[in-house]
Amino acid sequence: MSNVPSRRTFLGLIAASGVGSLAGCSNVLDSGNAPGDSTTSTDGSTPTDGSGKPAHTVTVYLVDEEVPRDVTVTVEESDGTVVFERSYALSEDNESHEDATFPASSDPHTVVVSVDDAEFERPWPGRVPADDQCHEGNWEGVEVWIRGGPDESPSVRLKDNCQHVTLD
Repeated sequence: MSNVPSRRTFLGLIAASGVGSLAGCSNVLDSGNAPGDSTTSTDGSTPTDGSGKPAHTVTVYLVDEEVPRDVTVTVEESDGTVVFERSYALSEDNESHEDATFPASSDPHTVVVSVDDAEFERPWPGRVPADDQCHEGNWEGVEVWIRGGPDESPSVRLKDNCQHVTLD
């Protein structure tokens, strides 16, 4: 590994510095061009509001970047209905995929993560009771952290998040 910071570290520093400048700007987060919206213009530059329908998010991070992993994330409702499924080929060159969406009208219950040949099933890590969803136009999402070094079996950690994102 070189001493050059990873892209994730660099982006994290930029994001952290931007949070302070947005403090107290809830009207910006409710606008059609809110930071974090997952739909971009046709040239890929400016976020737009897309359909404007609320969305849950799924973000996947590869922690030990030197070990490439094939990952599939599936989110199911309590009756087993699949509401989200996406596969990723994660590596040092592609260590994350942020804010994939699925409709907030669904009721996520279980997250199944397949990493190479291992499967992990976890409950949706909602931070609040179902009758008290995220506040002020935000919707629940999940972060999936894939761990495991070169001589280790993979492991999965789920973390909840809450943000304003519209369906792409």
